[in-house]
Amino acid sequence: MFVMALSANDHTMYDWIVDFGATQHMTFEQEWFTTYERISPRTVFMGDDTVLDAIGKWNIKATMQVGGEFTHTTITQVLHVPKMKNSLISVNKLNFESFKVEFDEDGCKVNDA
Repeated sequence: MFVMALSANDHTMYDWIVDFGATQHMTFEQEWFTTYERISPRTVFMGDDTVLDAIGKWNIKATMQVGGEFTHTTITQVLHVPKMKNSLISVNKLNFESFKVEFDEDGCKVNDA
């Protein structure tokens, strides 16, 4: 498992799990969203077969710390899933959003493609 440190609105670093299986970025914390839209509850299937509801979505402006370096970015189309215990970054979605995700013995690196 790889973990990425992200800071949202309050400048505190929070761990987000870098997930190969996730199809969407997801978080439990509504306060991190810079733009937010409530949605009809949408079923989200977790890797451990837990079923949760997403109730909102949109963007989070974040500072990512990857490999000891900081970069500012907007994470788009993040689902708000209040009952989640951890926040997830989708590797597939990052690749789709023109980020390059690389893994090696030192960890995970996310760069502009």
